[in-house]
Amino acid sequence: MHTLAELERTSPNELAYLCQRVADNRAAYLPDAAEEAAKLKLEWENLQVPPNVGYILQRRIEAQKDDLRKRMIGFLTAVL
Repeated sequence: MHTLAELERTSPNELAYLCQRVADNRAAYLPDAAEEAAKLKLEWENLQVPPNVGYILQRRIEAQKDDLRKRMIGFLTAVL
């Protein structure tokens, strides 16, 4: 069982891994939870971009990553 405090200290890559575990274990979670977990993991993967993007684009991507991290924490707190 993961607490909110533990999840807040967890790196975004580890949060994405936990989402993948939920998505892969559909028998242990509600179908909607497994589907949402897969979407969150995919969204994280899509935000991984090469380091040579422009400054403004990189700032936008970092803001999206921060928002996604918060959503993954909220999701995992509810299902784990």
